This record gives sequence, C-alpha cells and structure tokens, in this order.
Amino acid sequence: MTKITISIALAYLLAGISQVTEDLGATPVDRPFWAIRPTLSKALFVGATWIARPFQKAGHSNQIAREIAFGLFSVTLHLAVLTGFIWCCITASAYLFDNVALQVVAIVVLLIVGTRFLMPWLNLLLMPLTWIVALPLDLLFPLKEQVDVQQIRWCKNCRHHRKSAQYEDIIHGLWRSNSKPQGGDLPCNITLETSEVWERYFLSKPEIRTLYPKDCAFFEWRV
Repeated sequence: MTKITISIALAYLLAGISQVTEDLGATPVDRPFWAIRPTLSKALFVGATWIARPFQKAGHSNQIAREIAFGLFSVTLHLAVLTGFIWCCITASAYLFDNVALQVVAIVVLLIVGTRFLMPWLNLLLMPLTWIVALPLDLLFPLKEQVDVQQIRWCKNCRHHRKSAQYEDIIHGLWRSNSKPQGGDLPCNITLETSEVWERYFLSKPEIRTLYPKDCAFFEWRV
C-alpha cells in the first residue's frame, strides 16, 4: 500500500513537471499565456493543477460533455500508466538493493532512463487499448460538425465591430491585457455603451478568456 501511495504521488509530480515543460517548449502560437512571461509561482501553480487542464479547455468548447468525458479518460490513463511505471521502478530497486540510499538512487536512475526510452514505447503499445476504450466514448458523445464562425455571436460578426490589430493579435494582443485598454484600441465602435461589457471582460483572468466578450447585449448582426 505504501508503494502504491508513493507511486501515485510521484506520478502526479512528474505529470505536473511534464505539463510545465510542455507549455514552456510550445511554439509561440500554441504557448499558453502564463508561459509567455513565466515565473516560478506560475510554474508551480500549473504543475500542481495539471489535472484540471482538460476540464478547463472543455469549458470553452461547444461540446462540453464530450470534452469532459475524453479529458477524464486521458487524465486517468496518463496517471495510471505513470503510477504503474513508477511502482515497477520502486519494486525493482527494492529487489536489487537493501540499502535505502542505493534504492533511492536506483529509482531516480530508472525513472530517468525509463521516461526517456521506455515510456514512448509503452504509450505506443497502449494505443490499441486507448482506441478500444475511446470507441464507446465516441459513440456516446459523437463529434458535432465544426461551427460556422459566420454564425457565432461575437464582435467580428457585429455591425459595431472595427478592426484593431493591437487588440486582436493572437499572441501579444491587448485582449490578454490585465487591465482595460483605451477605448480607441478596442474592436468596438460603441465603447461608451459597452463599457460595462468590457469592464467585466478585463476583470476575468486572461488564461480563461475568449478573444471577444461573450453575451454582449449590444450585439447586432453585420449586414
């Protein structure tokens, strides 16, 4: 029981470290907001909350139930595989050595070597099992057709929209700002009337925002 508990704790820790390094190593387009200006506190927070990442993404999807189901499956499988691998490393080190210090060193060596060379092959071998489990999930939560962006109620389809390169830049745009920009920099021709909409938008955390505010009462379809 002690080995399993330690294995789960180490698996969670390694998965968190993996999430942080993955975010930092992503391309500028795919890099999350926190990784653009990383700090130790942000990295620790992301590493500790990696398990919530798929469910946060699900909140921004038009198929929330499907994303949650596949997110739960992905997180469970990832944690189970890591836990099993770490348990094998701990068991092997205890079998090879009686000295605690040597056991710890052996575990570290096995983890480094295993994650570098064995885990990719293990994930490849588990792909058929992944497909078998994913199939019923796909049947229960079928993929909907891609949403037509011309039918979305967002600023770009509103007749009050105006182009703002400073605001709408995907990577460094003002939509990621921690405070509300000047009205002239917003992609809206009626910033006076929509001031409360923008205030609420910029009070939300940048990492959970969409490109434009949602549910604007002043939205009018562009003709």
